[in-house]
Amino acid sequence: MSFSSFIGIVFTYYIGYKIGNTICKTSLIKFITAFALALLFYKYSFSISFFLFAFFVYFLISVSVVDYFHRIIPTIFPILMLIFGILFSIFNVSLGENIFFRFLYSLLGVLAGAGSLFVVSFLGDLIYKKEVIGFGDVKLMGGVGAFIGCQKVLFAIFIAAILAAMVGFVLIITRKITRKDYIPFAPFLSAGSFLMIFLPEPSILLDTFFLFETQLFSKFLGA
Repeated sequence: MSFSSFIGIVFTYYIGYKIGNTICKTSLIKFITAFALALLFYKYSFSISFFLFAFFVYFLISVSVVDYFHRIIPTIFPILMLIFGILFSIFNVSLGENIFFRFLYSLLGVLAGAGSLFVVSFLGDLIYKKEVIGFGDVKLMGGVGAFIGCQKVLFAIFIAAILAAMVGFVLIITRKITRKDYIPFAPFLSAGSFLMIFLPEPSILLDTFFLFETQLFSKFLGA
């Protein structure tokens, strides 16, 4: 890492700390915001992609904080994410090299993110006779899909579900909550979405998983 890159990361971390202060005056939120922006700068340096995903991260953290403290996701957040994600998709290199396909994948990401959670919400209401996933979460993942595309948004939801299940299990066995208590889902969706910025394409992740599973199974049979 060059000295200029190091200075850039430190400076970005400082800016992220200040932004975190405007979102919520807790040290944890300040640190998360600063750390997230520093990681983005390390990945994208001073580029359009950095500013695009810095905007993305700002809204993810804002949504998570509001949902955690107030159990609601203001509609303005996912709408702005959706609009900016689609409008600036032609500059989003993570969606592909072809400008037309970037725009197309952004639109498909909206449909995949919002559509998949809408189906889960509908089935949950049908089976459990109560709201399982709020419509705010549905709109949020539509906005997320506009930034990271259709494949990554589905994988982000998968990661969020695993994280929520793990945290929920720990909270239940430690008797912090009961099975009937509500756990805000937006922070987990945001965490999964942020991770997908840095993780490889879902197809590569799945190939790696199945390769590891095959090798492990072969060793087990060989033993």
